[in-house]
Amino acid sequence: MKPTLRSHPNAVVIELEGDADLATVPEFQKLVREQMKAKVKRLIIDFSKVTFVNTPVWAVVVEYYQHASGAGSEFALTGIQGRVEASFKIVRLGDFILHLPTVEEALNAADLKSKR
Repeated sequence: MKPTLRSHPNAVVIELEGDADLATVPEFQKLVREQMKAKVKRLIIDFSKVTFVNTPVWAVVVEYYQHASGAGSEFALTGIQGRVEASFKIVRLGDFILHLPTVEEALNAADLKSKR
């Protein structure tokens, strides 16, 4: 998995690509934790180019969700589909983490916290 950071006027987007497996978790976790330290107001993690996700990746997502909830930050996942969607449903993250079809929809939302 290759994470890429993109800054937008109202958000930071982490775009992921490829297989999100145990070997790639440290780089992803480091990038996510940097966003925690930077106290970003809105973080979007885009899974639209991800072909596989394992549990440690979801653990990083939950870590940021907990941080965002306590810090009052906005947070959403986008582009969850195919095998990634199956994994997302199995771990039931959709029960409490906002997920939208596209980055554009998340960028254009007035308030991601009220959508949870």
